[in-house]
Amino acid sequence: MSDDDLHRIAVAAADKEAAVFELDHADLNLKEAVVVALEHGTPPEVIAEVADLEPEEVLDLVQDVEEPTLPTLDALNGFNSAGVQAPPAATPPLIIQDAS
Repeated sequence: MSDDDLHRIAVAAADKEAAVFELDHADLNLKEAVVVALEHGTPPEVIAEVADLEPEEVLDLVQDVEEPTLPTLDALNGFNSAGVQAPPAATPPLIIQDAS
């Protein structure tokens, strides 16, 4: 096997990896667009027609979308998962200028 053969294999593998990434990215974009359209009241049948999908596939796309994890009240109040309060965030000093 020559160096050229190995190089072709490496390039082909990298191309495949890039294509998989692009496909995953397009899939996420489609899911996000479907979720937004549904939130705006667009019927699944209309979305399905535009996306060239079956209405059931549209609903399946939405079911696969993970909801972001909401912070707990403790986290919002500055407590970590062990119940220890985090130090307050540093704030820049207040500068008061004389307007005279």
